[in-house]
Amino acid sequence: MSESGKQSESQQQLAAAEQQAKERFEKAMTELREGAYRFSSRARGQSELIIEELIDPEGETVASLAEVEGDTGALALAQSLELITFDTWLFGQIGDKEELDLKNEDHWEVWFTFGAWIAETMRRRHGGHWLMMGDDPHTWRIGFSKIFLEIAPFVFAEQLLRMGTGATKKMVTEIERIRTLHDNTMETEFKQKLQYEKGKDELTPANGPLLEEVGRRMAENEYIDLVEVHGFASGEGDEGQMERLSQRRADEAVKFLVTRGISSKRLKARGLGTKDPIEPDGEEGNPVNRRVEFIVERERERPPLLDRFVAQHYIRLHTVPLGQWMSMDFARLAKLWNEEPVAKLIEAIKERAPQLGQGNYQIIEQVVQAISRANQEQPIAKQTNDRGLFEAIAQIVALRRATNPVAIDILERVVMPAMHVGLPEKFPPLDEDDLGNLHKGIELFAFFVEVVPHKFQADDEGFLGTIPHEQLTTPYADRNVLEIGKGDWVVINPAHFIPMLSEYDPQKLLDKYDEFVAYLKTIPEAPNRRDDGRMLAETAIRALADLKMTVAVAGQNNDALLFRLLPPPG
Repeated sequence: MSESGKQSESQQQLAAAEQQAKERFEKAMTELREGAYRFSSRARGQSELIIEELIDPEGETVASLAEVEGDTGALALAQSLELITFDTWLFGQIGDKEELDLKNEDHWEVWFTFGAWIAETMRRRHGGHWLMMGDDPHTWRIGFSKIFLEIAPFVFAEQLLRMGTGATKKMVTEIERIRTLHDNTMETEFKQKLQYEKGKDELTPANGPLLEEVGRRMAENEYIDLVEVHGFASGEGDEGQMERLSQRRADEAVKFLVTRGISSKRLKARGLGTKDPIEPDGEEGNPVNRRVEFIVERERERPPLLDRFVAQHYIRLHTVPLGQWMSMDFARLAKLWNEEPVAKLIEAIKERAPQLGQGNYQIIEQVVQAISRANQEQPIAKQTNDRGLFEAIAQIVALRRATNPVAIDILERVVMPAMHVGLPEKFPPLDEDDLGNLHKGIELFAFFVEVVPHKFQADDEGFLGTIPHEQLTTPYADRNVLEIGKGDWVVINPAHFIPMLSEYDPQKLLDKYDEFVAYLKTIPEAPNRRDDGRMLAETAIRALADLKMTVAVAGQNNDALLFRLLPPPG
């Protein structure tokens, strides 16, 4: 056969494959749409509920849940009749939650159509523009980018169907949370309110977690330019005295945030005395009026989140393991675990508890209950080598800082290589393989870290494709072999990262990437492509900045730097 004949046959095979893929995709999309319609119609016919109204951001259900977010007592009561009705109807389709059996045709139909409804809702609401499907819908994912498949709707549907009471509330809050992440027109709002004792300006233990959350959000969202911290007082004294007290309360909150790395230029403390009371004051004042609030006074346009690759936006929905770095005070941990009696360890855990927030109280109580059964006069290390207990206690008493989790494939493929690239002075010529990858549609930032020579040598056979194995140790006294894929922690020498991260500058790396994109346009053989790697670049750069801060904390305090894989939910 002639060369032209071979080429013609190859083109025919490619065209046939493309047609088959198109037909498969269209069939799957039809199944999704029809399944979503069947689920919505059945819910409407049998329960008289329009389930789309449950997730309407302007509706009463979303508003009632949002108003009490963070107040566990009120949250338990924030169950509208519609939520209860939907819960009852949903589990009435399959019986008791423990009876979900996907081999049962009726159960499978409920699960599939529920997942299809979630998928179709996400696709319509957030612009998901492609679908990966397989023989098992568990593997189907709705995508918002080319490199990372972010939402596994059928996995989420199964989690909800196995959850029982509260599943509908979780569904509504999860969908609303994702909506707010994608909406770059919403004004930022802090719902945290700090409460104070009468006549006092000191921060109470309960205020710590609330301030930590404010600081975290400001650190993650640099578009927030200025937050006014408003202090208030109740009317148990003269106005001048109350105004000074309210100013001190606001000042203390600002000082706390500054210690958490928030620039003082982004904060302004104002003492407003007894203005704007939430409730009328009595002779002794009113406790609810002794407060500090956070008002976003100035913010720039929020960057679009639609195509971001940050896995934690979907941590409760996606099914890809996440990688996380932690700086831990292992000297303190070793003393409490190996030397101090259990009674001292319990004291340390209880002392740290208020800083960890209400969401962790249940875990802390479980840990305390578990070790309370041990001999209180002996160190816990002499009584157990339970890895799970060791890790839980370590995170309570020794954790100083942790990075946001990032999908492991993004970490290995992009983030770590970007650290080794450094700031290139020039870009290499492209060979045929490079040009071939460009024509195949490789993301431009992934291409950037692949073709630009590394300033810092990476160990291709090492951990995460970059870190030599001699830089790794185990934190466990009873094991020499690490099973990182099963969740084992690995200790890494922070000094390994310092040469690379000490000169790391996020904006300069982003500028170099922009120069690289411009450089590609000067190569005649390269395809003329839009910059589809910008979001990925920003994600990698944020992850590296996060790692740099964590490594700095570990270095300053002689802490251990650890890495762990967080397993996917479900």
